[in-house]
This record gives sequence, structure tokens and C-alpha cells, in this order.
Amino acid sequence: MITALWSIFGLLILLGVLVTFHEWGHYWVAKKLGVKAQRFSVGFGKPIWSRFNKHGTEFCVAPIPLGGYVKFVDEREGAVDEEDLPYAFNRQPVWKRILIVLAGPMANFLLAILIYAFVYMLGIAVSKPFVTEVYPNTPAASANFPVKSEVLEVGGEPVKSTQDTLFAFLEHIGDDTRLDVLVKPVGQEPQTVTLDITQWQEPEEQKDLFKALGVDFGAFDGPAEVGFVAEGMPAAEAGIQPGDRIVKINDQDIPYWSTMGEIIEQSANQPLNVTVMRDGRTMSLTVTPELREGSDSLGVIGISAGYQGFNTIHYGFFEAIGKGSQETWQMVERITSFLGKLVTGKLSVKNIGGPVGIAQGAGQTAQAGMVAFLLYLAMISVNLGFVNLLPIPMLDGGHLMYYLAELVRGKPVSERIMELGMRVGIILLLTLMAVALFFDIDRLNQ
Repeated sequence: MITALWSIFGLLILLGVLVTFHEWGHYWVAKKLGVKAQRFSVGFGKPIWSRFNKHGTEFCVAPIPLGGYVKFVDEREGAVDEEDLPYAFNRQPVWKRILIVLAGPMANFLLAILIYAFVYMLGIAVSKPFVTEVYPNTPAASANFPVKSEVLEVGGEPVKSTQDTLFAFLEHIGDDTRLDVLVKPVGQEPQTVTLDITQWQEPEEQKDLFKALGVDFGAFDGPAEVGFVAEGMPAAEAGIQPGDRIVKINDQDIPYWSTMGEIIEQSANQPLNVTVMRDGRTMSLTVTPELREGSDSLGVIGISAGYQGFNTIHYGFFEAIGKGSQETWQMVERITSFLGKLVTGKLSVKNIGGPVGIAQGAGQTAQAGMVAFLLYLAMISVNLGFVNLLPIPMLDGGHLMYYLAELVRGKPVSERIMELGMRVGIILLLTLMAVALFFDIDRLNQ
């Protein structure tokens, strides 16, 4: 129930911001070009709140939060007062109409750039792309992809986060090629793994494309090196110091921090013989884990890891704007590649996300914190801007298609063709929404 409420809350905030910014783009450019707006609505339906500005434009909020619109003075949509005729949308030269229509999607791209720049100026900690499992009989297994390894580059493209890595891999799905991946296994030097991704096909039964590739990502797990020792805790009393590396517990080798953690958690009030490496020599210590506060079984000794499981990204103002623009453009390229593979059949339509999936993502990121939600907002904003540029009647791209045809022909497209296009556009959009919703629900039932 709480998860559902977070999803609804996150979706409403997400749509409210995206729709407002998109429609403001249309409105602001139209105002600068001398076109009068009658109504600026966030949401559809009868307004539940509204007010008029000094120019006679009604700003309102409507109860159906699935979009919004700006209604301009237009003779095709009703009678226009004589004094407003010079400001009617339909009387504007085609270049003005093109700029007004383009302004909505461009506003979404601008919003994404600003969000990315803001986050990068604040500084952001992103989880390192860490492979925790390699599945048998997959391209990764055939290439001996090392488990417990950090991904540094995919196809020569540096990656710093799990999200960057997933997108970098997705750009190559369906390609008839071999893909070089630079990885750094825990405790080893970086090495290059070459994946034969001609074998990477979309799975018929399981939904996870990356399990089909053969890798799974999780929390970073480094060597058992001690970074901090809490005073008064068992580790401090036993003589463990920052910089020590725990190599054995009760004669069991400790290759990873997680291995050590599991043993300690299961050994509350039981003495452990701990072998540590300090300044090139080993020593044996006895540590007795105490019960973790609030638990009746889990042990704890009061140490933290000496490695970071995240990368910190921070830029100055101008660098952040440049990085935000680059991130937005890369997102556009990824969407274009994804769409192309849908059209060519290299990816199936079951990978399309709909409103339920967006709501889930909004809820999860809202719970995760402001930065996570902002990054998700930026990603959806780019998607919204891109989709609106598709040449489908009903969308901004459909109107652009008509206006470009008008430029070529020297006269407007006929009302009959525009009406027919509107019907086709409605059918296409409803079909797409139905398909996306179907697969959203199907994923929920998995």
C-alpha cells in the first residue's frame, strides 16, 4: 500500500513538472512571437483551479494529470474577436508556427540539461558498476567474465555508474560484433574481456536482458580492508586497526568484505580467530562479536570498509552545463538506437515502458531521495521531448510534419488530410498506450 502511494505521489509530481515545463515552452515562445494564448492548462478536463493574467490568458489546473495544453487564439477553433486577429495562431507565418511547436520538446531537453547540471554541481555519489554474478551458458560465461569485478569501460566508453553501464551495453544489443569490456576484478589489475554479442539475443522466457547477456549487477564488494574502527567495540578491544586487511577467520580464507561480514553476523558471542595483514606481516587476533543493537542474533565488531563502493561526480558551473548537455544528447542517442532496434525487430515491443512502469520508477526514486528522483525526472523529460518529436499526428512532431509540408508546397495541408491524420494519430497513440500498459501489467505479474 505504501509503495503504491509513493508511486502515485511520484508520478503526480513527475507529470506536473514535465507537463508544466513542456507547455511553458510553447507558451513562452508564442508570447515572444506575438501569438495570444487563451488557456494554459496542466491536466485535462474541467479546471479545478484557474486565474487570468492581464493579457486575458487563463492559467488552470485540471483533474486528469495525463498531459496538458496551451490553447491559442485560432480561427479554425472558433470565432476570434477582430482586435485579436493579428495575434491568431493560424495567421502566423509558417516559421513562427514551427518555432512554437518545437518549443515544447526543446523545453523538455532544456529541463534535462538543467537538472543534470544542478545535480553535477551539487556532487553526486553513484554506485560503481559491479558484477556480482555470471550466469552459465551465456556470452559472459563463454568469455570467462570475472565475477566480483568492477566495469570500467564498455566498447571503449568509460562508465562510472551501473546505469551508465546498462545503457552502454544496450547500445550494442543486436549488433553483429565482439564487444571489449574493461573490468577490474577485486584485488587484481584491470583486464579486457571480449564478449561475442552476436550470441546476445533477447530471452524468450525471462525478461532480464542482462541475465541473457550473462551478468548481474549489485553492491560493490571489495577486499576485507578495514577503514574505520569504532572505539569500545570488539574490534578495537582485540587490537584491529585501520588499514588492516583481514585474510582469514578460523582458518577460512576471506577474499571479500561480504565473506567476512557473513561470518561475523553468524557468530554473535562466539570467539573468532582472526588473521590480519598489517604492514606486510600477518598476526593473529581473537575477536568476539557482540549482538547488533536491535537484533537477537546478528553479530557485529565495529568496523567499516576501507574502500568506497561509489564514484563521486562533481563539476563547476560551466563544466556541469557541458556535462548536462552531453548526458542529454547521449540519452537521445540511446533512445534513437532503442527505437531503431524495436523497428528492425532486434528488440521486441515487450520492452516498452508505460504509465505503470513510469509510476513505479517515480515512486522508487522518490523514496531513494531527491538526487535519484531528479535524475529519473531528467531521463523521463528527455523521453517525453523525443516522443513528442515523432511524426505522429496529435503530437508536436505531427504538426511539424504538416508545417514542413506547407513550406515545401507553398500552401497549408488541407483540412481533410489533417482530420484524417488526427484520426490515425489517435489510433496509433491509443494502441501504443494499450501495448505499453499490457506489458507493464505483465511485468508486475512476473
